[in-house]
Amino acid sequence: MRYRIRRVLDSFWFVPGIGLLLALLVAEALVALEPALPSAIGDVIPAVGPDGSRGLLSAIATSMLAAAATTFSITIAVLTLTSSAYGPRLVRSLMADRGNQVVLALLVSTSLFAMLVVRHVRAGDDSEFVPHLAVNIAIVLAVVSIVALVYFIHHISASIQISRLATGVRDQLVTLLDDLYPEQTSTRRALASRWAAIDEGRDVRASTSGYVASIDHRHLVAAAARAGARVELLVRPGTLVCAEDPIARVSSEPAPSTRPEAAARLDAAVVAAVSIDDERTPVQDAEHLVRQLVDVAARALSPGVNDPITAVTAIDALTIAMASAAGRPDPRGVLLDDADAPRVLVAPRELSALAVDAVDLIRQYVADQPLVAHRLLDLLERLIAREEASDRSAAYRGAVDRVVRSAIGPGTLPEDAAALERRRADIVQSGAA
Repeated sequence: MRYRIRRVLDSFWFVPGIGLLLALLVAEALVALEPALPSAIGDVIPAVGPDGSRGLLSAIATSMLAAAATTFSITIAVLTLTSSAYGPRLVRSLMADRGNQVVLALLVSTSLFAMLVVRHVRAGDDSEFVPHLAVNIAIVLAVVSIVALVYFIHHISASIQISRLATGVRDQLVTLLDDLYPEQTSTRRALASRWAAIDEGRDVRASTSGYVASIDHRHLVAAAARAGARVELLVRPGTLVCAEDPIARVSSEPAPSTRPEAAARLDAAVVAAVSIDDERTPVQDAEHLVRQLVDVAARALSPGVNDPITAVTAIDALTIAMASAAGRPDPRGVLLDDADAPRVLVAPRELSALAVDAVDLIRQYVADQPLVAHRLLDLLERLIAREEASDRSAAYRGAVDRVVRSAIGPGTLPEDAAALERRRADIVQSGAA
């Protein structure tokens, strides 16, 4: 449920929808409140006659609706440009941008507010009625909308700059890595040595196809504890599954979980805890955010673009994010219940594997690009300096060797090749020390 709420909150229509609902409620409330207002307020609120109010509200409604259409058109054009230039994975970040959503919500809400108020304006000696408070609020909303439109033009222009895009993805990645790789190990987690293999059990299969978007571990632990069973997850966020693929293995002991009704409830709880979507999402999938930066670097280094500075910007963002979590322990794989009994075995992604995979994807494009190769070596050197685990340092040193060998191509100058070789020797020597 938390994942679905997150998707709704990040959708492009949610904030405008809330704005339209508020416009409807506020407009009707102000019109209904008008007859009850004290007469002294009329001396403070500027009064406009029926014809003037009707014309003013009609102009606000049509102009704000036209501005909203223009805003939407600009947004779609920016999404198309970003998708073609930097990769389609960044489109989701732009759609979830709260500034764009608020501006669109303000424009359409102001238009709806004016349309709802104008229908209550009546002319005539006996039946004349002008909701002066609502009319003046519509004017204020129109002024605020104009200011918001100016802000939107600035904001959308700045948001497509590669430095802004990379910074946005970097901040999301830092936040997610802080959550996935905390500095202090949770007391509700244990080492894999406490887990006994499930030799005799049953497989829980996916009911739909797609990517694992998120896993509700707390729900899984509670369900397994109620059933007196253990659950071994076979997937993690980002895993591609097809319908009827096994996503977990559930123990068939002790006795409470062997009853058909208890087993069915546990299987349903496992399926409900593993959210599957048509696309990968950044809710728990750190690799998805890493791939966004990798996409930017790979496209920038393609022969048709050949923009190493953009690739360097993406690598720098990746360096900051990875360095923020380097040296932290990998999350323990066994989840415990309130009685400290092992209930769920997860398959967390090691941070070193996440970083090395990203470097290996980018290094395929660094032939005859010494600037980009040195930036990748900077990333690995920082990770080695922050790492105390020997196995992680060895993995990073192996990546250093692959980067240097990939970067030295037929067009590499001897001076550049010698500099890369010296850099490799220095990093490997410092890491071994």
